[in-house]
Amino acid sequence: MPYAELLLAWRYLKSKRKEKAISAIAGFSIIGIILGVATLIIVTSVMNGFRKEFTERVIGFNGHIVLHPVGTSSNYGVASEQILSLGEVTQAIPVVERQSLISSNRVVKGSLTYGILYADLMKKDLIAKNIVSGDLKSFKREGAIILGEALARRSNLGLGDEVVLIAPEMDETGFGFMPRKKTFRLVATFNSGMHEYDNSVSYISLDMAQKLFKMQNAVTGISVFVVDPLKLSVLKKKIADRLSGEYRISDWQSSNSSFMKAVEIERNVMFLILTLITLVASFNIIACMIMLVKDKEKDIAILRTIGLTQAAITRIFFMAGTSIGVSGTLMGTLVGIIFSVNIQKIQKFLDIILNTKVFSPEVYFLTHLPSLLNPMDVVITVLVSLSLSCLATIYPAKKASKLNPTEILRYS
Repeated sequence: MPYAELLLAWRYLKSKRKEKAISAIAGFSIIGIILGVATLIIVTSVMNGFRKEFTERVIGFNGHIVLHPVGTSSNYGVASEQILSLGEVTQAIPVVERQSLISSNRVVKGSLTYGILYADLMKKDLIAKNIVSGDLKSFKREGAIILGEALARRSNLGLGDEVVLIAPEMDETGFGFMPRKKTFRLVATFNSGMHEYDNSVSYISLDMAQKLFKMQNAVTGISVFVVDPLKLSVLKKKIADRLSGEYRISDWQSSNSSFMKAVEIERNVMFLILTLITLVASFNIIACMIMLVKDKEKDIAILRTIGLTQAAITRIFFMAGTSIGVSGTLMGTLVGIIFSVNIQKIQKFLDIILNTKVFSPEVYFLTHLPSLLNPMDVVITVLVSLSLSCLATIYPAKKASKLNPTEILRYS
């Protein structure tokens, strides 16, 4: 009997000459569910990817925890050793971070300049593994500077060119106040994949930065990298106890809390909005099934008279309706997964076809469209789609089972 019910459900959905309207509505319902499910998977994957890329790159520059000295403490070497002695800490990098101006070829651009030791720069994978021109080993030379690729391009600079770095402080001379500056030579450029940093960041040696910015053997902060960036509360307390209040402690979660909350809220809202696409397609299923029930009233009456129960009629039309939802959900899931996995290839293809940048790094901060397919998000999307499809089928199926066969046969 279940096989017979399934066969009847399939035959009712097949298009006949006088039933093309029903089949057309069923087809549009499937297309709507495909679009809803695929779009939902793609958007959640992009949001996950954007959050992951942004977090990794921000952390790659600034560290999981940043220690800012209170006053002009110069014992950063001792502090770094004390922090490294903690088992959870993998790196402790002292840096000088200051705003400056880069002048070359009659072009002046703003820059966020970092003073850092060569050994510590080699440990920063975001820079060391993303050198696009030059050699990072040249950073050991006297007066070497490394620029973000976008910053070097905007400044019309190439490898070996002289770069004048101007500090915001003034020096008093016999001719009045003059800006403090130092000439460097460009030895390498990097592309971290985050346009905001590539367009503004420069690196010079720590001792040069201390001289240029008159730090007197001090630093502006210590970037700390840890094993687990999600478990920082206990570690922050340990660091505070060891440093005895000499440093103010902040972490990446608190520094970027507003952005991370905004991304999470946007992701949830987008999920809700895109679920409405599937909901609209589910209403199409209701319309399709109501039309099918109306068209098959005589068949229902005959089936009832030969012994089929109300429950059997309900199952027949329930299977007919859910088959639309299941088909659309499976195809939509397949389309969404394929699109999410190949989204960067699709982006490059569209860039070539449209002769423009679909994903502009100046607007979105990243140089490519990220995607991270989360299996749990796919499962939730499939469950939501199937649930809406099943709910949309219940009313027409119940309506079909409650038809009075006597009345139908009398007036047919």
